[in-house]
Amino acid sequence: MAEDRPPDAQAREAHERRYMVKLGLRIRAIREERGLTQQAVARSAGIATDMVSRLENGHYTSPGLRTLLRIAEGVGVSLAALLPDAPSAPSSAPESALKSRLGALAHRAEPHELDLLVDIAGVVLGRSQR
Repeated sequence: MAEDRPPDAQAREAHERRYMVKLGLRIRAIREERGLTQQAVARSAGIATDMVSRLENGHYTSPGLRTLLRIAEGVGVSLAALLPDAPSAPSSAPESALKSRLGALAHRAEPHELDLLVDIAGVVLGRSQR
């Protein structure tokens, strides 16, 4: 019971719970900013969708480093940027979310898929320069 723990342990646990809620909110904000669903993040991270949901809702209290690395990779940010203590990167341009999504897609693409993405981008950019 909580009464059996020393006050400093109770305070630490309360702090950890608050931190996990902030972490979940940060993950959700980054995911939504990039227009990704929980399922898309889970798929790109190689984890279960319910794990992303529980983490975002503050119900997953002890994610491992590997899980956080995979989620960061899945949304296209560094692990440091995922943590609540990191300063928020302001979205200075409306296309920043699209660039992030494109980066996340490229990051999880296989080498042959990267070749295709580069070819497609070249065609699209070639049209816009005409």
